[in-house]
Amino acid sequence: MDVDMDGTAGMRVLHESVLAASEVLGESLEAAFTLGSLAHGGFATLVSDVDIALVLANLSADTDSDIDKISSLVKARYPGTFAERLSIFWTDWEGVFRGTGSLGRLPAVDRRDLIESGRLLHGTDRRTQATSPDTHELVINGAEFAVGKFDAQYLAVVRNPGRLLAEGVRATTKVVLFPVRFMYTLSTERIGRNDEAAAWYSRTGAAPALAQAALMWRRQGIDNPGHAQLLLSEHLVPMYLEFFDAYIEAVTAVGRADLTRELQQRRARLAATPKET
Repeated sequence: MDVDMDGTAGMRVLHESVLAASEVLGESLEAAFTLGSLAHGGFATLVSDVDIALVLANLSADTDSDIDKISSLVKARYPGTFAERLSIFWTDWEGVFRGTGSLGRLPAVDRRDLIESGRLLHGTDRRTQATSPDTHELVINGAEFAVGKFDAQYLAVVRNPGRLLAEGVRATTKVVLFPVRFMYTLSTERIGRNDEAAAWYSRTGAAPALAQAALMWRRQGIDNPGHAQLLLSEHLVPMYLEFFDAYIEAVTAVGRADLTRELQQRRARLAATPKET
């Protein structure tokens, strides 16, 4: 396994990404920013993604394939764990200022992260012109994420702790902390950074022991799978039901009946599926 206790290898992947993006995009690449834990702290060697946001002069139907080329170049030049974890966001300056359209990839919560904490790697910084996503946008974005992410296959994994643990510490901690981070953002309107979100949830949530364990697993790995499986079996489904209840209430309040129905369907599926161990 690659070792990157201080984020050095992760930063190397980011710099390789800027070089690859410059080759593929040329003058269209106007800026690049570090996002996530490498920008604002909390990078965990075992599990953290390596996040970068690219700001382009123009977006087109071909941009997706250009991003794929950039990712492939980075993985070829710097093979290993951290290149495999590279997550590329992209938009134009209008997307940074007011929210991206269908041709970009910069969800509202990541746009806020870029505006508040992004670290400039390349180009010119024009973030002073940006308007941060408001509460309504964050609520809708979180609900749309849940509808897209929490399909039948995902919810089956939530119901099966043994299967989840078999996927490894990175998958396990992501599944546990996704709802914690999004509930934190819903409640506080702040970015759901893992440590802060788990600390908040430990004071307010229904499954604080699981949230705290997930933080420890991020840093140290899962050294007692039997205990981890017991925690997941007891607390993971209630945590997700809590998440669904919070977002159903929120999207109902802003008049999004379509999202309310979708979330209710997923909640019902999770609640009705027999739990496995």
